[in-house]
Amino acid sequence: MQLRPHHLLCMQKFTGHGYSPAFTAHMTALLQSLRTHPETAVSLTCGCDDLCAACPHQQSGICTSAETTAGLDAGTLAAAGFSVRESGTWAALAEAARTRILQTDAFHQICACCEWYPLCRQTEADYEK
Repeated sequence: MQLRPHHLLCMQKFTGHGYSPAFTAHMTALLQSLRTHPETAVSLTCGCDDLCAACPHQQSGICTSAETTAGLDAGTLAAAGFSVRESGTWAALAEAARTRILQTDAFHQICACCEWYPLCRQTEADYEK
């Protein structure tokens, strides 16, 4: 599976809300698969990924929100110590993103510009344990 670096954060904060019903259903299905199979191989990419397939901002393989998503990806890579094309299991990459970003102030620094940030902040207490 290919994922944008910032999607390691989004997927862990997902509460059932999305850009559209199709996107929400797609995100839910991907998460269910990853939770059932945490050993799934994931490769980080800074272009459209498997989650983007149902995103209304993806047009012919190009993200129309590229400026924002590039910043989110760069922040995630830097804070987590990841590199583009880094590979690992979903479990390992998600855990690293959780401990290095979601459980730290890096979450606020990276995600404050995102339209979903207010909703994600509501789940913040879950990651402070």
